[in-house]
Amino acid sequence: MKSNKLSVREKIGFGTGDCAINLSLISTGMFIYAFYVQVVGISPVDAGWLLLAVRCLDACTDPMMGWVANRYKTRIGHYRHWILLAAIPMGISMYLMFINVGDSYGMKLFWAYSTYIFNSLMFTVVTIPYISMISVITDNQNERITANTWRFSMAKTATLLCTTMVPWLVTVQGGTASAYSLSFVLLGTIGALLLLFCGLTTRERINLSANKTPLLQQMKSALRNDQWVILCSACVTLMLAFLLRANIAFIYVTDFAGAKGGYEVSLFLGMWSIGGVIAAIVSKQLTRRYCKINVFRLSMYLSAAFGIAMYFIVDQDNFMAAVICYLIYCFLTDLNTPIFWALISEVTEYGKQKNGVDTAGLSMGAISFCQKLGMGLSGIVTGYTLSWFGYSVAEEKTASAMIGLSLSLCIAPALFFLITGLIME
Repeated sequence: MKSNKLSVREKIGFGTGDCAINLSLISTGMFIYAFYVQVVGISPVDAGWLLLAVRCLDACTDPMMGWVANRYKTRIGHYRHWILLAAIPMGISMYLMFINVGDSYGMKLFWAYSTYIFNSLMFTVVTIPYISMISVITDNQNERITANTWRFSMAKTATLLCTTMVPWLVTVQGGTASAYSLSFVLLGTIGALLLLFCGLTTRERINLSANKTPLLQQMKSALRNDQWVILCSACVTLMLAFLLRANIAFIYVTDFAGAKGGYEVSLFLGMWSIGGVIAAIVSKQLTRRYCKINVFRLSMYLSAAFGIAMYFIVDQDNFMAAVICYLIYCFLTDLNTPIFWALISEVTEYGKQKNGVDTAGLSMGAISFCQKLGMGLSGIVTGYTLSWFGYSVAEEKTASAMIGLSLSLCIAPALFFLITGLIME
């Protein structure tokens, strides 16, 4: 067990991988919808379908990437080389998503689809090996929890960079496409460097043999793992809730909460990162004293209750109330995050013991697909909600549109947080 203790340097290296992943995740989760609708001019419904359509590709690419990573091994292991290979292309993909190309509506849609697909593929090549890596850098369960605590604390620090720098740069330059492009040149470069650092400083200690089990047999075994099926279902609804809130946050704070400039927008969006960092630390302490599943469920039920309360507490143009409530909302929802990612490797190992088949790579790929499916579905829900309440960038914001914004950020995510808690019962 001593040999499987992680050094501080390796914990930092492991954490930088999720920093980079979160820069891309926040780009697509918090800014891409607003960019498509407010800058490119794509309708809310078309933007929603775009998010979902691209995520449908992940139904094939994510499980396949998991299967490939688990089956083929290089001299440095199963996973690290993928991170090193895809680091620079993933950074480039972040920049390409935020370029407004084309004069016609059809050309704008074509460019949006193409660049979003490219980013999604690079995200898959990096993320599937990365989330699988926790099972091979140590077999010490306490070290895994600790590594995930470092990981999510650092990831939220990266999220803070993204949610403060981008709104400030974008708003001080008038919300132009060039302002978005400049922001994501910087973030793409940072993300690529972080991934390279992660791949170079971590080590795969657990020697896994290449998994030669046929893909179909692995799929059947995974479906017989009841705990894995539960976790996949929870992943869809959890990410749906997170991204419902993230999709609308930029529009909510500018149009509903009355943020007057870049600093105020950055302050509001930064509450997700601050709440997440605090939540990761508190979650570690809670799981030392209480059952982590109970902590997970409590986080979801409190999140649902507070999301509904926030709808009634925050009135239009009440900026400070919005900031304070958003901080509390994000803190409650992120209490589960280190627990969720630690559970993935545990339920995979449970399935191996139960069925005698190693499905680690496939299982990680399927979890990633469920994560992206929730993200894609969030675009549809957001798009049709805004359309139903008459929200339009080009038209005057009506009282009905303001209600739609508040519902989309507060109550709609709360319903899916509640469902997630019930799934985990």
